[in-house]
Amino acid sequence: MSGIAKNVLRVPLIAAALTVAAIPAAAEVKVGFHAPTTGFAAADGVSAQLAAEMAVEDINKAGGMAGKKVVLVCYDDQAQPQQAIAIANKLTNQDGVDFVVSGSYSEPTRAAATIFQEASTPYVVSYATHPAITHAGDYVFRSFKLGPVQSRSAAYFLADHLKVKKISVAILDNDYGHGVIAGFTPAAQEAGLEIAGTYTFGMKDRQFGSIVASIKRDDPDAVFVAGLFFHGGPLAIQLRAAGIKVPIVGTQGFDSDALISIGRQAAEGIYVINGLNRENEDATFQHMMARLHEKKAESPAPAAAVYSAFMLLNDAVKRAGSTEKAKVRDALQHTSEFPHFYGTLAAFTTEREAELPTPVIMVKDGKFVSSGNATK
Repeated sequence: MSGIAKNVLRVPLIAAALTVAAIPAAAEVKVGFHAPTTGFAAADGVSAQLAAEMAVEDINKAGGMAGKKVVLVCYDDQAQPQQAIAIANKLTNQDGVDFVVSGSYSEPTRAAATIFQEASTPYVVSYATHPAITHAGDYVFRSFKLGPVQSRSAAYFLADHLKVKKISVAILDNDYGHGVIAGFTPAAQEAGLEIAGTYTFGMKDRQFGSIVASIKRDDPDAVFVAGLFFHGGPLAIQLRAAGIKVPIVGTQGFDSDALISIGRQAAEGIYVINGLNRENEDATFQHMMARLHEKKAESPAPAAAVYSAFMLLNDAVKRAGSTEKAKVRDALQHTSEFPHFYGTLAAFTTEREAELPTPVIMVKDGKFVSSGNATK
């Protein structure tokens, strides 16, 4: 487990974006954060933590949360549920945090959510998508598009935008993949898609020979993949090498610049459902992107989701007029028209799920470009 990182301030802010305000030295609010900064998911986790540090820096420059300086308490969960449980207990029982933001995947976030709920600590989930996470209770909010809702959009994107009829599906055999397929299968039927075959792979898999052979036999019009960028790159290479030239549509886990650096030419034309629009001209967004580029961080998508989660929490504190946990929870529930980097967060449902658009991006000429929003 990593040590604690307490709001190290390194990057000057855009002058037009924020107003600097003095904060009393003794007034502090602690915000916990966990992300996989080492291990297989480090590309996402490192980017996520950079965004957390930047968000705290920006909030403090603007006067803090309710006039209190934000102290960021970070831990590396290595994308492991048991590690996340230990971190959640430490954040609540030893560190005494006021709020927590997850910058991690579904399994560790799901494991930690119950602990924060039991401690009545508002927990904002920035990009983990499994439906069960928010089932933990009324202190757990997902400031991102729910996995099955994303995959419903994917089914209609395949049917209505790409105009395909028969597809093959490959899913990661974990919480993330199962959550995706739970929404995708019924939506595919509604949209008139024929699923020729559904195949599973493990987190550590990089060789997909049997899946590629099965997809080749299926002879589909497109391939839908619920996995991460380090699956998507090798799978695309192997599909193209086998002569399978049909469109590949991936879930949000594909959204990392590493997909392109791994897949190279094979990544061309890949679509990503709920991908980050890198063409956003917002000054703060471009400031974040510049910082990530400076640090050679390859995953702006989780970074953007994490930054937005911190700003959402800050917005809730402002509306609550307090850092009291119950009041901030209530303010989060009553969020309306919040400017998230993935689009306007219209509101939270009664199940504390964010109502957001579903942007689509694709790889074109070696970079991600916007393809608009999925309509359903």
